[in-house]
Amino acid sequence: MLRLALHLLFTLWIALASIALAPSAMFGQQPVRPTAITHVNVIDVVAGAVRADQTVVLANGKIAAIGPSPAVEVPREAMVIAAAGEYLIPGLWDMHVHLRSDSARLGIQLAAENEAMLDLFLPNGVVGIREMGGDLADSVIRWRDEIHAGKREGPRILTAGRKIDNDPPAWPGSIGVKTAEEARQAVDLNQGLGADFIKIYFRNTSPEVLRAVVDEAHRLHLKVTGHKPNNLSLQEFLDSGIDGFQHAEYLPATPREAFDSLIRERTRRAGTPWALDTNEFNARLSWLEDPAEDTRVYERMAREKIWVTPTLSIEDHVLEHGSRDYESDEHKLYIPPAIWRSWDPKLGRRKPLDSRAFALRKATVERWKKDAVAAFKAGVPMTLGTDCGAVNDHEMPGWSVHEELEALVAAGLTPAEALRLATINAASWRGDTNEGEIAKGKVADLVLLRSNPLTDIRHAAEIEGVFQSGRHYSRADLDVMLGRAAERVRILH
Repeated sequence: MLRLALHLLFTLWIALASIALAPSAMFGQQPVRPTAITHVNVIDVVAGAVRADQTVVLANGKIAAIGPSPAVEVPREAMVIAAAGEYLIPGLWDMHVHLRSDSARLGIQLAAENEAMLDLFLPNGVVGIREMGGDLADSVIRWRDEIHAGKREGPRILTAGRKIDNDPPAWPGSIGVKTAEEARQAVDLNQGLGADFIKIYFRNTSPEVLRAVVDEAHRLHLKVTGHKPNNLSLQEFLDSGIDGFQHAEYLPATPREAFDSLIRERTRRAGTPWALDTNEFNARLSWLEDPAEDTRVYERMAREKIWVTPTLSIEDHVLEHGSRDYESDEHKLYIPPAIWRSWDPKLGRRKPLDSRAFALRKATVERWKKDAVAAFKAGVPMTLGTDCGAVNDHEMPGWSVHEELEALVAAGLTPAEALRLATINAASWRGDTNEGEIAKGKVADLVLLRSNPLTDIRHAAEIEGVFQSGRHYSRADLDVMLGRAAERVRILH
């Protein structure tokens, strides 16, 4: 507790001290001269290797030069960051974030709380996020545009705007549709709103409605991702032309006849004391999973470039929900109280699992993790995402990226492979060929680390500095951001 108190005092002191600084001394100011990071160890996420003793020169938001330190000329006017013994990785992206209100308290929007959480990403090396839709679409799009214009600090944002769902929808702010025509109109509405891609959340839908979403989105040059409808097999889902999906829970490939039989059983049991609940349904799907079908489906997904975001760490939070005491967690200092309350097992939307549901879920989650690794090894393209935000069980923005890196490595990926999901793969999904790796001409989104993340992925959280489009945030600058977040939380209390 003493350590937490001292850290809070330190971050608050830095936040207050920063207010007194002249504008030219404020953190994160776009440099008017080049920056040279000298004698640094560069992590090549593509090769999974370290290039020792490199000097990296940044200018105009990009990497102007890179190479062995003796061979790189440092511009005379450059700001020099001596980084001997430190490691440089590309900036991280969280490709599954929710900026939304607490669905257990309808009508109370948490725009200020979500806005405050934007300060938590850069201190964790997260230079960009893919926001997966909610009830704050107008605010999220405004924040996105302000960050893009340099009027606000924070991670670059891609947003789905409003999710497309059944009518009535499962979440506030989503667009409910029943017909193919309504589905096309929902895509058009999102495109007009300014959405960067389309997110679907159908629990059950017809192939015609799903196909209408995909076709209209593709006509407008928008990608489609989201949840697989429960009534469609994985194979039928892929037949829609979908660009990808979220969560490893949809990876079990069940022979279609076995899947159809399970759907018929679920329909017969609906409305009875023996109704097939979500945990049993998912467990049964995993039980019916066929390795040969997995191989065929994953090969197809790799060939057709169907992108998957596994979101493994959120499953561990679901399993521990209600059994782990978070009240003394040091990150609580930075989380707005209404967001923290939405994670409460007694007050929030998510309730702890009973013993039977816990046993089913635990066994199923282990299968999902194995499927995620198998699909990755088969060449299925993947990005890192955490599902962090309001309602989602102590999945804390920024820090959750490092939890997910650890979860991916624990499941069977190498540290280099896990980093690739959060860097070069995230750029590939976005279609940004000038981002995601450390090479000449690439956007200067970088994270400076104290230790080598290829030997231990936990080192990716040991951050000394962050560069966003060449703009340097030192460790002290990042602590200012955390102090600002802590002060906002104090005020909101």
